[in-house]
Amino acid sequence: MTDGSTAFSLVVARALETADFSIRHLAPGDHRKLYNLVRVTMSTIAPVDSFYIAFLRDEHMLVIPYVYDGHEHEHAGFQAYGPDGLTAWIKKNARAYRYASDQGRLLHKGHTFGDHDRLSSDAVVVPLLESVDGGQRVAGLASILTYQPDAYGDEVVRAFEWLARRTMRALAREREDAHEMAGFADRGERTSLTHGSVPGVVEMVSHALGSMKEKITSVVDGPSDDVESTDRVLRDLLEQCERLQTDIAELLLMPTTEGGDLLITLTPREREIAGLIADGLTNEQIATRLVISEKTTKTHVTRILKKFGVRQRSAVAAKLRPF
Repeated sequence: MTDGSTAFSLVVARALETADFSIRHLAPGDHRKLYNLVRVTMSTIAPVDSFYIAFLRDEHMLVIPYVYDGHEHEHAGFQAYGPDGLTAWIKKNARAYRYASDQGRLLHKGHTFGDHDRLSSDAVVVPLLESVDGGQRVAGLASILTYQPDAYGDEVVRAFEWLARRTMRALAREREDAHEMAGFADRGERTSLTHGSVPGVVEMVSHALGSMKEKITSVVDGPSDDVESTDRVLRDLLEQCERLQTDIAELLLMPTTEGGDLLITLTPREREIAGLIADGLTNEQIATRLVISEKTTKTHVTRILKKFGVRQRSAVAAKLRPF
């Protein structure tokens, strides 16, 4: 296996090929397994004491659907980030951060998790890039950390970048499939029980809780001496809870059902700009980000407001953000 013009060693190539096969056969929507697969694959290549995947929601918030601290999963959720931290650096530079570049100074300025009594001795943080209008932009970041110094060489970094690209391709394909399915029915005939609607959220959580209740009842009403069966049910419950935590956290990244319908009416460039408006960017900031004139940006914004049937930029964000 090669990455550009540089080949991976046999051990790393096999790990990545196995990961690629698994990613191709994951059930659509099971992001918890996808993120877990990335972590486990990197753990076969190098020591990984902590790991996380996070996505940018706007100019100030990170949604973190998956966090692992070396022996257990931490709660998925979100956190704010500032203009001078690691997230902002990744967003600005769109390239991997390596602990060795500044001996962890930028890394240690940010949020800590895992063993709070020790600082990581090596780390790699890679951008999660999505394709937009012929180019790419940073949609999030993924990180591996270890208490072992000098653990992440060039090949480890390249392998992590490869997995990040593979992960984003899988997510992009899933969105494309969902977009095609959305076109099967007219807007007025679509069901309200979609993942980005309030009824859809209630349905998803209710279904998950109902399934958990059934499993708990089977333990409560089952034989008290069946230790093996009880252990199996509890492990299933643990996995289901972790998957639900990831799904709920990722709801912060999704447009509402109405917003999804409205996005279909926009051109690719308008969809990109609508997302930046929802992130709170000004026309000047959007123009700088997309390397276009402020006049062109203003024209796009005017068209977006008209198609959305609103007058204020804040209304665009309200229609695109579910919560």
